[in-house]
Amino acid sequence: MAHGSGDFDGEFMAVAAADVRPTDVVLNPARYVSDPTALPGGMIDIFRPADPARACEGCDAGPGEPCGAGCLGLAALDDATGYGFADVG
Repeated sequence: MAHGSGDFDGEFMAVAAADVRPTDVVLNPARYVSDPTALPGGMIDIFRPADPARACEGCDAGPGEPCGAGCLGLAALDDATGYGFADVG
């Protein structure tokens, strides 16, 4: 199920782990996943950018590159979802 994204150019949604794309942002906490097959099974809360080929405005990541853990864009997604930003190993 997709939800409106407010100020973000994309959609918040829950998808099966097998449907997560490398350009999606997995939430709780917000992060990019280099290997979607490593995610646990079941439904995963994500933010899917409308145009993943565009560079991130919150950090120096280029088009299609994952953002760094301290990316302001990822922190803003966490704020929007209410999960809270945290470092991920």
